[in-house]
Amino acid sequence: MTDVRLAVRAFPDCPVPLTEGSRLRLAGAVLTVTVLSGCLGVFANDGSSVSVGSPSKGALLHGVAMPFEGCGYEVHPDWRARNHRYATGAVVSWLTEVFREVDRALPGSMAYLGDLSGRNGGDASMHRSHASGRDIDIFYFASDGNGSPMHDLPGMLHFASDGHAIRWSAGKIGRIIKAQVPDAHFDAQRNWALVRAMLENPVAEVQWIFIHRDLAGLLLAEAEREGTALETIDRARALLHQPTDSQPHDDHMHVRVFCDPRERAWGCSDKGPRRWLKKHWKYMRTSDLVLASRSNG
Repeated sequence: MTDVRLAVRAFPDCPVPLTEGSRLRLAGAVLTVTVLSGCLGVFANDGSSVSVGSPSKGALLHGVAMPFEGCGYEVHPDWRARNHRYATGAVVSWLTEVFREVDRALPGSMAYLGDLSGRNGGDASMHRSHASGRDIDIFYFASDGNGSPMHDLPGMLHFASDGHAIRWSAGKIGRIIKAQVPDAHFDAQRNWALVRAMLENPVAEVQWIFIHRDLAGLLLAEAEREGTALETIDRARALLHQPTDSQPHDDHMHVRVFCDPRERAWGCSDKGPRRWLKKHWKYMRTSDLVLASRSNG
C-alpha cells in the first residue's frame, strides 16, 4: 500500500487530503504515476472525476458537488454545513435521475440526503468509509398515520423492527432534538421505489445497500405486494445488508456503488462482490449471490 500523495503529488492542480486514510493500492499508484500526463491524463481533458482507492482508504479527484436541492430531494440543513456532498460525476448524475424517478412515480416524495464524500475524498468525520465518492447516506422516507409523506423533519428517525419511529438521530455532534418524536412510520412504498429506481438505473451499479435487516424485510414484502419482477427482488435481497461492524442502519440507508470500469486502472478498488455478477443476476439463485459476495469480501 502507498499513500495517494505518491501518485498525485507532482500535480499541484489536484489537491488530495493528506491523511492516513487516503491510500492507493501500490499497483494502482504506480500505474497512475507512470501513465498520467497533466493533472489526470485523459480524464483531465473533459474534467471527469475519478474515484481512487477503496471506500475507506481512498480519495476523490475532480469531485462533483451534489446540488443542495433538486427534483425530489434535498440535502438536509444539518448536513449541509459538513459539506460532504461530493461524488463522482456519474454518481451525482445517477442520484439526481433516481430521485426524479421516485418523485415522478410517487408525487410528493422528498428524499433527504446526509453525507456523500468531502470535496477531495479522504477521511470523513463520523464515518469509516465515504472516502472515495461512492458512498451515499439517504434518510428513510417517513409517512404519517394517513400514509402521507412527512417533510422538514429536524433529523433522521430511528425505526423499530415493525417500522414505527422510536427516536431522533441528529446531524450534529452533541445536538439534542427536543421536538417530540412524531407518530411516523417507515414508508415502505417510497423506500422500495427508491431502491428499485437505484437498481434499475444503469448509470451506476449498486454494490451494497446497508440497512437494518427488519427494515429490509419490510421493503422486500412491499416489493412482493407490488408484484415486482422476481429478478429485481432477488437482486435487492442480495444487496440489502445489515453491516456487522457498524451501526445497524435503522435511521438511514447507506448506498455504495461499484467503481466505474475506467477508474480501475487509476486505483479504484471494490471490496465485496465483483461487477461480473451483474450479467448473471437472472441466472443465479439468491443463495448463490450471497455466497459469491462472501467469497469476494
